[in-house]
Amino acid sequence: MFSKDWDKIYKKNKQVNNWPWSELVSYYNRYFKKKNKKNFNVLEIGSGTGPNATFFFKNNINYRAIEGSYNAIKLQQKKYPKLKKNFICGDFTKSLKFKDKFNLIFDRGSITHNGLIAVQDTIKLVEKSLKKDGYFFGLDWFSKSHSDYKKGVVTSDKHTKKFNSGYLSGVGNVHFFDKNEIKKIFKSFQIKELVEKKYLLHKKNKKTIISFWIIIAKKK
Repeated sequence: MFSKDWDKIYKKNKQVNNWPWSELVSYYNRYFKKKNKKNFNVLEIGSGTGPNATFFFKNNINYRAIEGSYNAIKLQQKKYPKLKKNFICGDFTKSLKFKDKFNLIFDRGSITHNGLIAVQDTIKLVEKSLKKDGYFFGLDWFSKSHSDYKKGVVTSDKHTKKFNSGYLSGVGNVHFFDKNEIKKIFKSFQIKELVEKKYLLHKKNKKTIISFWIIIAKKK
């Protein structure tokens, strides 16, 4: 379930991004640049304030978005007043709202802010909403290799935590994944790419591992 913490964040005009996520653009061009864009449908899960929408609208692609924060949706609709219906506020762990079938459904760091059962439920909805041979891009899902995995308070399951301090404080649930868990979640998909990114942050004589997963999966 989407955390109310994120609605508070957007209400304070924090986490407001204006530029498309570079990895999304890169993976989109790798898999779809040469394909016919007629009747090509894209859905973003957890679209935040809509930084990725600009990329798709400029390329004349039918882009839709579902976002759990009412305040974030208001910012998106204000930015794109003629396309208000393309943005829906809702709990994406329960319904993706749109009746369309999509060629691409993607998420950048939103689904990972849920417990395991909610993650599994969301991916089942994704599978139902994809066209045959459609793709799911999961970007920046937290990895168990992340240093913060050893911190925080366990919530709905042993790999889902909340934080009272640090940069993950105030963002609700954070689920940390390992390779085997991802493979189980996407067992009915063909995983085309599974990438674990790791960064070593040097700060105040401390070393912190920042680690995320990228999941590129195709509906069978």
